[in-house]
Amino acid sequence: MSGAKHRLALQMAILGVLCSLSIGCSKRSVKVYPVRGEVYFNGQPAEGATVHFHPVDKKACPPAFATVNEDGAYSLTTFKTDDGAAAGEYIVTVNWLEEREEDGETIVGKDRLGGVYGRPEISKLTASVSPGDNEIERFDLKK
Repeated sequence: MSGAKHRLALQMAILGVLCSLSIGCSKRSVKVYPVRGEVYFNGQPAEGATVHFHPVDKKACPPAFATVNEDGAYSLTTFKTDDGAAAGEYIVTVNWLEEREEDGETIVGKDRLGGVYGRPEISKLTASVSPGDNEIERFDLKK
């Protein structure tokens, strides 16, 4: 499995667990809206970084996530690829793990961002999602 496919499979598994732990989380009860944005690190696209939107109101359910493209852009996923996120306020986390291929295996290393944006308790990144199309202001990260 390629690094990108492995990362997406891992993200979907984590999202599934998080969603299953949330009370009232279902496709029928939560409307999602398209959400796009960009993540840059030291002025360059953070290609391969993982962006997670954690709802401030946990009952608003569920979290959303994306992987940053080579041009720095991302499009959030909640239930199906690129469907967006529920309206509400979010704490945003970004992890950008070092990866290398070794003997056909993807070896995952440390976070290139030093963990500064990696957990909701410490990240200072926030975003608001409204009904309709959403373009989130670019996250310009520094270590």
